[in-house]
Amino acid sequence: MKNLLSKILIFIVGILIGSIITFNTLGLILGNILYQELSDPKLNINLTGIINHSQDLTNINTLEQTLPNAQKIVLPTTYNDKQNLTGTFINNNSTKTVILIHGLYQNRSMSINYIDTYARLGFNVLLIDLRGHGESGGTITWGQTEIKDIDTWCNYLRSTMHQNTIGIHGVSLGGAFALLHSGLSTQSADFYVEDSSYSDLKSLYYSHLHNMIQLPTNSKILDILWMYSQVCMYWHTGATLDMLSPRMAVQKATVPILFLHGDADTLIPPATLSDLYNNCNSPKEIHMFKNSIHAQGITDYPEEYNQVIHDFLLKNNLLQ
Repeated sequence: MKNLLSKILIFIVGILIGSIITFNTLGLILGNILYQELSDPKLNINLTGIINHSQDLTNINTLEQTLPNAQKIVLPTTYNDKQNLTGTFINNNSTKTVILIHGLYQNRSMSINYIDTYARLGFNVLLIDLRGHGESGGTITWGQTEIKDIDTWCNYLRSTMHQNTIGIHGVSLGGAFALLHSGLSTQSADFYVEDSSYSDLKSLYYSHLHNMIQLPTNSKILDILWMYSQVCMYWHTGATLDMLSPRMAVQKATVPILFLHGDADTLIPPATLSDLYNNCNSPKEIHMFKNSIHAQGITDYPEEYNQVIHDFLLKNNLLQ
């Protein structure tokens, strides 16, 4: 009888251990699939509804061929992942440069509309492809590696192009990476402009994943799936999205930041603007574009957009 009970107990423990191993294995497999799909534009899971233009280089190729002062630049990453970063430098014979960073599933072509904004203020302009987009290698790491990529560009501008002032202007995902750089990099730029950034990617993707998977609002499935995806993200990058929050990063910023958003943005709620602004402890300005949807401020109100940036730079003694 005693031996039978021991066998039954061993059997039950074995079942429990096997179930735990199976559950975790399945969770890690699904979590890794989610992480990979979120991090590779070529897979185009399209959680946000954004059309994938990351490989459409038509406009930037045309610009480089027709604009005499445009130069394509390819830099190797300065750490051991053996990727190349690609950008286009617009030389306006200045010692000041603004780095323009595009949004998710785009490439440096998206930044063309912002060239004149800074050229008229006497800045050179550097349009870059984020890793995993356009002609840059690698995959998205939601800021963990992109911060180092931005450092690589800043070092290039200072050491090779002999630039004295460097600003960073990012739109949507590019705006989020600009804010992450402002607080998490040891090589801060001289100023930042963010347009339509999220404050916390976790809450944003929760909303879009709920809509995509059609789960009840009180479902715990997404919580479990997200937990495993973040375990996989940490395995791949050494960070989780909780560690890569623009809201948290701006608390550590020390240089001027301009926060921009459209009040009709349905992709990233307009309330995000106040959330970011209120958490920022450095010199800051804020502006909302009326009836403007996601990342369309410069298209809807070009003169107002340019004036807001001019006033921000002037106020912070960055136009001298």
